[in-house]
Amino acid sequence: MWNNRLSKFTNNIGWQFQCAQRSYAQVWIIRNDIQHISDIWVGWNISTSTSLPCQHLVSFSAISHTGSHGKQPDFYMIIFYSRNYHCDCMDFEYYKLRLDLFSKLRCSEPPSLVNRAVMSVPLKDMVCELPAGRCPARCRCVYRPANATLHVDCAAANLSALPFDLPRLPKSFDRYKLDFSANKLLRRLDNRSYFVHTSVLDVSRCAVDHVDLSAWRQFARMQSPFVVPTIYLHDNELESLPFEVTSVNLSSVRLTLGRNPWKCSCANGWMIGWFRSLRSVSQDDVGAVCASPSRLKGRGVTLSTGRDFCVDPSMTVLKISLSSTLSAVAFSLMSACVLYRLRVRLYKRFKFHPFNRDECDGEDMDFDVYLCCSSKDHNRHGRRILETLESRGYRVCYYLRDFLGGAAITESMIQSVIRSKRTVCLVSNNFLRR
Repeated sequence: MWNNRLSKFTNNIGWQFQCAQRSYAQVWIIRNDIQHISDIWVGWNISTSTSLPCQHLVSFSAISHTGSHGKQPDFYMIIFYSRNYHCDCMDFEYYKLRLDLFSKLRCSEPPSLVNRAVMSVPLKDMVCELPAGRCPARCRCVYRPANATLHVDCAAANLSALPFDLPRLPKSFDRYKLDFSANKLLRRLDNRSYFVHTSVLDVSRCAVDHVDLSAWRQFARMQSPFVVPTIYLHDNELESLPFEVTSVNLSSVRLTLGRNPWKCSCANGWMIGWFRSLRSVSQDDVGAVCASPSRLKGRGVTLSTGRDFCVDPSMTVLKISLSSTLSAVAFSLMSACVLYRLRVRLYKRFKFHPFNRDECDGEDMDFDVYLCCSSKDHNRHGRRILETLESRGYRVCYYLRDFLGGAAITESMIQSVIRSKRTVCLVSNNFLRR
């Protein structure tokens, strides 16, 4: 079959290939439009599980006309120069055997591998991109059989929640590699059933401030036959975690939790031991530092102690200072009370007269004192009191000297009281009889 456009193969006659049955068939398929070698096996109903183990009878060689042990092959196929061969994951099981069948084939798809010799393409580049209908909206899904992963790339896709469903894994040992990074609308990380079949979960550089406890329990169930499962949670808005997470065994997974605004309060002191228990987190990954309170900002969580979280040195100093101040105040109050109770004795003992002073200092008055007494007491007492006050520097208003002549006595007394800072009355029998 030369220079045709063969691309599909069928087995309408119901032929069954059997290793033990000799057929001596030679098939030449040259310069056609074969997209995948597996299309032939599937179309002709040839199972690789039955054909490949008996290579002493079946030869896929495009060069030699004899099978192993020098025997003439029972089934012989030559495929030269397919014009539309796709170098993707569909023939991966044959690529990894490096069969000579591919020695003359060149890639026509994908564009990055056009005209490349099939045998020179690394296995890691043999991938299949899933159609849009099978992949979550705004995401790209690529199956990579070389590392047994189905990559789901939803980075920077404006997701506000993780997809509920993902494409089925092609094989039981395959795992998801999920990239949900840089989705700034994503604030909650809820549980998804596909977590348990995931080897890499990247939810970094989002705005996640809450991870559901059921999600942590699902993380603990993550298993991968080839690598340690990894969850990337760095560069989010996590301040704390539910205390119940301490009961979840996360020893089988690797976590990155750095560059989150961790709240290093006394209530979160348990996080110190929890972070230290995450053996799979390397020092480069952790970077978990305190964002609050300000006294602990920038300090590594694992390098702190419970005392650091609970005891504020500045508050300790403040308490000591406050205690000292209160003690001093209490002592001062007690001393003041004692002095007040003993004031009279002290005044007498030290001849201290605190109230013997001018209490109206600075007032704009004509006289310091108005001396009021009966005229009958002038010669005996009034003059002596007047002289004593004036000898002390007081300005005294005295009726015999300072009252205006012709004015009513009562009016003069009223004006004297108004114009003086104080009034001193010499109360005697003569004064009372007036």
